[in-house]
Amino acid sequence: MSSSTNPENIVENFDWSQLSLEQLKLVQSQVGKAISLKKQNLKLTKDTTNISKNYGYKATLAKVFPHSLRNCLSGHQKCIFAISLGSKNFVYRERLEACIKLISENFQTCLVLVGDSVHRLTIEVRQGIEGDDAWLQAIRTGEKFVNENSFLFEQYSENCQFEFKMASEIEKRSDYNIYYEELQSLYQENRSFQTMVNSFAQKYLNRGEEVVTEQLGEVRQKYLATTYLLEESALFTCLVKQGWLVFVYPGSIKTFEEISEGLHPEVPEPLKQMIWASLRLKRLNAKKSEQETGGE
Repeated sequence: MSSSTNPENIVENFDWSQLSLEQLKLVQSQVGKAISLKKQNLKLTKDTTNISKNYGYKATLAKVFPHSLRNCLSGHQKCIFAISLGSKNFVYRERLEACIKLISENFQTCLVLVGDSVHRLTIEVRQGIEGDDAWLQAIRTGEKFVNENSFLFEQYSENCQFEFKMASEIEKRSDYNIYYEELQSLYQENRSFQTMVNSFAQKYLNRGEEVVTEQLGEVRQKYLATTYLLEESALFTCLVKQGWLVFVYPGSIKTFEEISEGLHPEVPEPLKQMIWASLRLKRLNAKKSEQETGGE
């Protein structure tokens, strides 16, 4: 690379005084976004590197909602595996594989729901990227997840048939819009539902990742967080309507646990039939992991 095209030389030698105040603010904003994204990528690389090969994970069924179906889950032959892009349980391959293994041992068919379109909301909250840029990055993140992890699902396809479905595909359906509008109205008119959604929004914003507070006001943050849940709920409603009743997820999402338990009868009729299965992931040392998987 010649000195004239070296990024450091370009930045150092550029005459910034020729730019207007508005142009400088735009540059500042773009640089801020780039720094935020770079920090996130570096943290992810560091965290992934720190996960030693000396450890594996084992997934177990922690809770089932409604509780009355805890011992009846074996009667269901198919499930939804909900993928929250960016979450550590779907970034770290050892965690993801543990979930896939459990699903393959308990179900014959699994629809892997990749939440690409809703991920645009997380991108705006965490990185300050908006509109079409956030959408494109979210779609690409979903595609990257499928491309990088499809082989893991294939390894367990002998016992369970896995099929990928992108959230962005479901959002094109007419019934999705109907359910989304119904959920929006519920949020505006039903106090119990509103309280539940607001509680989710607060937890969503309080998660470990950094929020771009200097670019997003509190009102905008809350809007993005509530929209995330309403869109995800509309997606789930469409799938339950199609007969996909069991949703498998590593960890706990109180919102869907409460809905499955019947604590919010005001939700769209299909969503009341949802069965929520929360998984627990336990880290194993290499020796124990090899014994359980039959490794040498």
